[in-house]
Amino acid sequence: MNEDIKKMWLTRDRVTRAMTVDGLFRAAVIHNPKTVRTAQEKHSLDAVSSIVLARALTGASLMASFLNGEERIVVHGTGDGVISTVYAEAMQVGETRGYVVVNPTPAEGRTSPLGEGLMKIQRVLYGNYEPVTGIVELRRGDVTSDLGYYLTQSEQIPSAFVIDLDYDENDMIRQSVGLLVQAMPGARPEDIFKVYDTIDYLERLTEFADKGYSPEEMLRQIMPTEITVMSTSPVDYFCRCSHDRFKSLLLTLGLEEITGMEAEGQNELVCQYCSNRYYLTPEDFTELKEKLLVKRN
Repeated sequence: MNEDIKKMWLTRDRVTRAMTVDGLFRAAVIHNPKTVRTAQEKHSLDAVSSIVLARALTGASLMASFLNGEERIVVHGTGDGVISTVYAEAMQVGETRGYVVVNPTPAEGRTSPLGEGLMKIQRVLYGNYEPVTGIVELRRGDVTSDLGYYLTQSEQIPSAFVIDLDYDENDMIRQSVGLLVQAMPGARPEDIFKVYDTIDYLERLTEFADKGYSPEEMLRQIMPTEITVMSTSPVDYFCRCSHDRFKSLLLTLGLEEITGMEAEGQNELVCQYCSNRYYLTPEDFTELKEKLLVKRN
């Protein structure tokens, strides 16, 4: 293998999933600085907005690591704080994308980015016609605590989330590490408290990464008992949008709307998830109108 390709593969963002040998806990660690920095750059986010989106992307990827194939997790938080909306989705295969919306009129006195509101989690699973959806009220409005609260309250799984970010002197994300530990059936309260105590006294996760630890090595350092690694997968910020996909979506509009867009010169299409821009040519408008005329007749 070419040395440059090998180095790129070894330094890719990735998530590693493991189970304790006694079967009482499952855990996942993700190291994803490139992924969340790409999100920050694509959406031109300030420090606060990037923290919220990075936490949501990291949490979604950790939860998705326990799914299969292209099954996915969607994290959707809405509140009255500085950030009105955060959306993140992640597939088990490693694709993740998302966005944030800044609140133009945040409520006064809010000390957390999202403030008061709701957290909705959707699991899009094979064989399920509708996503499995759960909703909880925001407890802290910081995403990390709210994801842990959701898993414990809505899905009745004692869970601990730790998501740690570090920034450079230009307020750009430099390092990002996340940990999710969940108790399995059979775990006793004393077992759970022991794991919680271990997590409470951890050094910052980004310090593990700065020392060169891989996600697997972090898991072996963090978990209080021996583990068996179940899988390790690369993670990337990736959106499946394309020029053709946008054109297909435009066909759901009426002929009058498309004609109006052309007349007003509205030929720029912007993807909400990745900020990629696509431009419609006169030939594209002609094709869209012809297809809509065929549908009408």
